[in-house]
Amino acid sequence: MPAKATMCIRRSYLFGRDSAKRGKRGVVLVLAVFAVVLLTVLAVGITAAVRVELLASRASLDRMQSLFLAEAGVHEARAILLYDDVTSDSLFDPWGPLCDSPLDLPQRFGGGYYRARVQDACGRIDINRVDAAVLTRLTGDPKVAAAILDWRDSGNFPEAGGAEQEYYAVLPQPYLPRNGPLQTLGELLLVRGVTPDLFFGDQQSPGLVDLLTVESVSLNTDATGARRISVNEFRNWSEEKFRESVMGKLGEVLTMYEVEEIWSGYAALVAAGTEYTSLGQLATAAGLSYETIARAADLLTVESELWVHGKVNVNTASPAVLAALPGSSQEAAEAIVAHRKAQPFVARSEVAELLLTQAGGPEVLLYMIDHVTTKSSSFIIESMGRTETGRAFRTARVLVRRRSDAVAIVRQAEEDWPLPALEEEPLVIVRR
Repeated sequence: MPAKATMCIRRSYLFGRDSAKRGKRGVVLVLAVFAVVLLTVLAVGITAAVRVELLASRASLDRMQSLFLAEAGVHEARAILLYDDVTSDSLFDPWGPLCDSPLDLPQRFGGGYYRARVQDACGRIDINRVDAAVLTRLTGDPKVAAAILDWRDSGNFPEAGGAEQEYYAVLPQPYLPRNGPLQTLGELLLVRGVTPDLFFGDQQSPGLVDLLTVESVSLNTDATGARRISVNEFRNWSEEKFRESVMGKLGEVLTMYEVEEIWSGYAALVAAGTEYTSLGQLATAAGLSYETIARAADLLTVESELWVHGKVNVNTASPAVLAALPGSSQEAAEAIVAHRKAQPFVARSEVAELLLTQAGGPEVLLYMIDHVTTKSSSFIIESMGRTETGRAFRTARVLVRRRSDAVAIVRQAEEDWPLPALEEEPLVIVRR
């Protein structure tokens, strides 16, 4: 074979072998690039997942720390309520917004701060005790008032516009009325006719959420802290024993003749199968003057229990609540507010004497006096906690009942909604 042909064959062989090697190297390069891309994608994905987990863990930690801070505010508020003077309660008390050092200021604690505020539940109307007349004044609609009572009491209220249970049963997402005491005010949004506007209100008028409470309890004691005398506790007593007992405690405000008239009226009511249901009956059944009833209003009661439900504290209630009470009016509410700004009421007799000075005073007194008090045992504590480094916050809303030895939690809930901002946010977080 010629040398030239041999050389060409050798060159072709070497070229083919080099091409094969280059092809293999190209495949390896592609595989390497693919592996690098895959590892990069996996690294980015893992990094993102780890970052999300870290952020979630951080958010969870912030929320937990915020809740602990909020609970610190709850404990402080409970301590203030426990050591507060219980002879009467007003907005000027250490827990109230009008005291010299309001509680509702940011307080540093640990790695964050909390804001707590206390509202008097007895400054609102108890939704589980209210009657149709007061509910109608609050809602402005007798049908809505009847629907609320039907939801609560499982009664038959034609004003509601029909059988309520059937109405709820045919809704797109049907449910049944509670037919028992409401546990939260939010339940009202499930009631027929209760709209968000009615529930939340607006800048011109408060909503039901600001006027009502699910529980209000107060002590049935006079201004000195002594238990009031119930005019219905003497069913098995003799007239002589009744006279001695009442005169021993009310001799400064009642004459012997007036005590005997109370007994005669009580005996007549018992004979008719009933008893005193209102202090106003002391005028109709016992013949006492309105001035006498006003003087004795802080010492007498128709309830036999030490703890009574549904009384409204005239020292803390809003004008809208006061105006909605039986026998009340906007003028009477304004008179009460003006008086308590100058001097909070200490005794219920002070309230009674003021009511007598209003237009239609005797009628206002007789209808309203049984529904008011000057002291409270139920309070709503709202406390918001927030860490300094985190964005999360938690708000604890607690209903408490104050006794002589403790402030017990009745209901508690947590949420992520903040408390309303202060009108003038302080530049420096204060220390208490």
